[in-house]
Amino acid sequence: MAADTDTDTPTEPPSPGPALDIDRQLKYWKMCLQSPLPHHYLSNEGNRVALAYFIINSIAILTPNTNNNTENPLITPQDRRKLRQWVLSHQHPGGGFSPSSSLVFPLQGYEQWAPETASQTTEPAGMANAPGTLFALQLLALLADEDGPEGAFDGVDRVQTLRWLRRLQREDGSFGEVLRLLPSQGWFIGGGYDMRYCYIAASIRWMLRGGVKEGEPGWVEDFDTEKLARYILSSQTYDGGFAGSSQEEPHAGYAYCAISALSLLDRPLETTTHPLPPSPLLSRIRDLPALIHWLTSRQFIYLDPASSDSPPSNNPDNESDEEDPVNFLLPSLSSISISPPDPILIASNGRTNKVADTCYTWWVLAALSNLSQLPLFGDWLPARRFLLEKMAHRIGGFSKYPGGPPDVYHSCFGLTVMSLMGEPGLRKLDGGLAVPEETVKVIEKARGELLKRARTEGKRMEVVELGVMMRGTRPGWLKGVGVN
Repeated sequence: MAADTDTDTPTEPPSPGPALDIDRQLKYWKMCLQSPLPHHYLSNEGNRVALAYFIINSIAILTPNTNNNTENPLITPQDRRKLRQWVLSHQHPGGGFSPSSSLVFPLQGYEQWAPETASQTTEPAGMANAPGTLFALQLLALLADEDGPEGAFDGVDRVQTLRWLRRLQREDGSFGEVLRLLPSQGWFIGGGYDMRYCYIAASIRWMLRGGVKEGEPGWVEDFDTEKLARYILSSQTYDGGFAGSSQEEPHAGYAYCAISALSLLDRPLETTTHPLPPSPLLSRIRDLPALIHWLTSRQFIYLDPASSDSPPSNNPDNESDEEDPVNFLLPSLSSISISPPDPILIASNGRTNKVADTCYTWWVLAALSNLSQLPLFGDWLPARRFLLEKMAHRIGGFSKYPGGPPDVYHSCFGLTVMSLMGEPGLRKLDGGLAVPEETVKVIEKARGELLKRARTEGKRMEVVELGVMMRGTRPGWLKGVGVN
């Protein structure tokens, strides 16, 4: 069912229509980068690395000509170095990254700690988790020196991170979020059953593992990719969507994570073409037509409650049990014959009969992109007009719902989806990794440099081992080298 890849991205900008004010957007992100975030973000204290990703990724999308903007860059080379140091300070000695500075444990606390068993007199307080690790790796690539992308992963403990990632996999193939070693019980995998963790695991694996074969320097035992694929494929629901299991309610975000994880498991290590060829694993989806139908059905005509003749809420007491204000109206007998408004605004939701939300346009459109079915999203203009007329805020950024304040999460995904739509002035985005295509190239070079160093270290150790064998005893200068 793969579409012609030549039509996967628009050849002409989606105009006429409202314009994306890039200068206003950059001012918003500059404020987020350089000023304390409002108190509303206090509940996200444990997700600081994620907040940094939304900010830095958005700035990267908005500044495609970084090399030509060296006089007054929004993120200076000095700031890039400081931000990279900050990200690396979250790395856990046992692999992975903590999601927040408040969860980082002093390194001296790990002096007697064994990474493989986590055993020591006092269990450390620091803890790595899956989302924090993915966002940290993406940030390091986004903050790479323009002149030396190969060093983007300098300081990353590739081996320990991949070993830690493998321990996050459960017997059924799914992945958790965090690890804890329980006395006399072994490793406990926390975080629940969540398709997002499966996507994160596939992403980290693609970013760090490479094509190293067993016995070669840099080889690390892989997690069970076939088990993961089977778990994801078994989570398709009766109506075509994806959820945490086949018995749960499907969600557009989970659909994106399922599709992207499958495509990343067999994605080529080097990206040579855009869009990428369809993933062979995606052909194993039980009901692909139903999935595409479910995704495209997430779109609906947005009706402004202020101008509609229908009641303002589906709840007779005018009290919605939704956390978000109702921003679309279901047809009623009095409004079913009303002609669609002109111009039409197309919004997207994440689940059936739910309200519109900026990020769901991204989850739906990116999922279709990774299926090589992007043209089936339909006409760009009504969806683009909805984002810019109803969601783009006067101070910059995007809101979650019409009339709401902007926030870094929805503002970032407002930009990512407009990039996939081919918005002029924005960097082209990679739909699988949610970063600009240039950043994916940085990841590929950085991974290659890590593997190159592993091979060099392997050869050095071979020479050391040969010297020990020839001498018969260990010279004093070899103490601490780690050769048995």
